Amino acid sequence: MLGIIGYTLIASAAYAHGLTHPGCQGLDIVPGNLDIGAIQDIVVPSHDGLRLRAWYLPPEKNTVIILLPGLGGSRDGMLNEGTVLAQHGYGILATDLRSCAHPEGLSTLGYLEAADLHAATSWVLDQPGVEHVAVLGFSLGGVTSILAAAENPRIEAVVAEGGFYDLADDIANTGGQNTIWQRIVQKSILLFFRRETNVNATDISPISVIGQISPRPILLIYGELETDEGHARQQFSQADSPKELWIVPDCGHGGYLQVAPDEWEHHVISFFDKAFAD
Repeated sequence: MLGIIGYTLIASAAYAHGLTHPGCQGLDIVPGNLDIGAIQDIVVPSHDGLRLRAWYLPPEKNTVIILLPGLGGSRDGMLNEGTVLAQHGYGILATDLRSCAHPEGLSTLGYLEAADLHAATSWVLDQPGVEHVAVLGFSLGGVTSILAAAENPRIEAVVAEGGFYDLADDIANTGGQNTIWQRIVQKSILLFFRRETNVNATDISPISVIGQISPRPILLIYGELETDEGHARQQFSQADSPKELWIVPDCGHGGYLQVAPDEWEHHVISFFDKAFAD
């Protein structure tokens, strides 16, 4: 019995460490290979002094979209999406998440990342010709977008793709048929998450704060095969108007632009154009 408990704790600690230390996973995409204009190679400071690599393209029509990748993502993680936005006159700030700059590759799965987004928003609004800021984030980037926008009215529109709905409930598989050992593992992961990050997983709950974004608009995007796991419709129900939900047919987690490029462009550009109509 003691051996099983010991193994359970070791496995839970390893899982929590892997989850919170994703490092930096680039896609080897560079702006020079894309039709994205005169983009600038810059560094944006995080809220606590980390130096986040970023690419910045000034806007043609006074609005910049901050692009946030998924867990462990670097600044190239959303450049394909940024290219589409740039072709419609939007400026972009494509930035690393903090795990790329942290000496230990640490991620807090949205908590400190949201504070970094506040800092990035301030940086963007200080740039010449910028009057409006919005956010487009995938997975952890989507979670971060919702958490930050719920607190920061300067973020005027949000597109959140494929994010989890509540970190503690997600880890604990709340509502699922869990054995006693599964519950022990899940509770242990939550404890080790707190130990790794000094953050309570219960404080990372997009579904609890998504309603605070209104009256600013939000668009949720999920693949058809991930809607149940991501609680897409429940999040949409908790959001207040104006809100939109697009379920991408025959799609899992990510790759929405690749699976349905024309539809993605239509949904996202129409959303931002409506949000920032003169």
